[in-house]
Amino acid sequence: MEKRLIPYRIRQARVSRNMSIAELAELIEVSKQAVSQYETGKTIPSMFVLNNISRILKYPNSFFYKPVLATENANSIVFFRSNKTARVKSKNAAKEKMEVFHEITHYLEQYINFPVLNLPKICYDDNGIDPIDNDTIEGYAMTLREAWNLGDGPINNLTAEVQKNGIFVSKIRLRLQKIDAFSVWYGNKPYIFLNGDKNTNARVRFDIAHELGHMLMHADFYTNEDFESSAISAKMEDEANRFAAALLLPKKTFEKDVFSSSIDHFIQLKNKWKSSIGSMIYRCDSLGTLSDNQIKYLKDQMTKRLYWKKEPLDNEIPVEKPFAHKQAINLLLSENILTPFQIVEEIGCYGDEIEEYCFLDKGTLDFSAINTGNVISLKPKSFS
Repeated sequence: MEKRLIPYRIRQARVSRNMSIAELAELIEVSKQAVSQYETGKTIPSMFVLNNISRILKYPNSFFYKPVLATENANSIVFFRSNKTARVKSKNAAKEKMEVFHEITHYLEQYINFPVLNLPKICYDDNGIDPIDNDTIEGYAMTLREAWNLGDGPINNLTAEVQKNGIFVSKIRLRLQKIDAFSVWYGNKPYIFLNGDKNTNARVRFDIAHELGHMLMHADFYTNEDFESSAISAKMEDEANRFAAALLLPKKTFEKDVFSSSIDHFIQLKNKWKSSIGSMIYRCDSLGTLSDNQIKYLKDQMTKRLYWKKEPLDNEIPVEKPFAHKQAINLLLSENILTPFQIVEEIGCYGDEIEEYCFLDKGTLDFSAINTGNVISLKPKSFS
């Protein structure tokens, strides 16, 4: 049966590359109206034009013929941990990248049993635009720790815990500097997307904890329209930040470790708790662990030593990495269930991009050097 071009895929590919209709039209040398008609299905591009679209947007032709998954998240809010000046265009690009990752996951689920979701339900007390009190958020964080058997000490590897409990994680260079991370639910499956440009372990862990806060507290109570309200958005971001701090630095045990306002002491605490010095200072301020003068002294030391931009141990502490999708693809390849060519063709992305989405070793899906068997041999040595 002849495959049918899917107009939506042209739009998806363009938006995921953070490109406007006008920009694509100029690069493929057609009118803006023509591109718009390609994306709505009013006009079918010639194979020559489609090849140009494929080349410019860096998606193989197979991507544009791949059926679209049934919409599972029409009303699901996308939570962005981003700078307030992040443009709508950049957010839309990030959303389309998340959709591609979701489709990669859906494809792998035909063959792989990923961990079952284990995320506790909480009784979220929404009281308008006033932030939830600290004690309640501390309780939410401990509820999650208990559900995942994390105890009350430092979490060794939060990225691993999240994946073991059925949350899908991808980390890719978004090339969108004002977006740190974002999350969304597709049906009953939660996804966290990390910006690979933000590459310190403390940042990765806080971003994940922040998104967990949104998933627990906000996903069932708010819509994308609510998130557009500056007051509600500010409330949700504040609550997610406080949840992240409570999850990573539980009050009961973290406070016992803080016995000095020396910045060097906080460097030692960073090595143990794997949280940034800045976030620990704010946590101490929030808990009242240190006096106002001690907090001011620490902040002054951070400024004097230029630690707000780059902290000690940022390069020394290994960065946590997603691994579930890497394990899935490597298993399929090692068991000869799929070939690199099949994976690339059926997912509809080039191998290097799938490798980035799934944190695979570079070259894992390179099928250009497939062993076809020896067709040449050395000549036997002749002796005179």
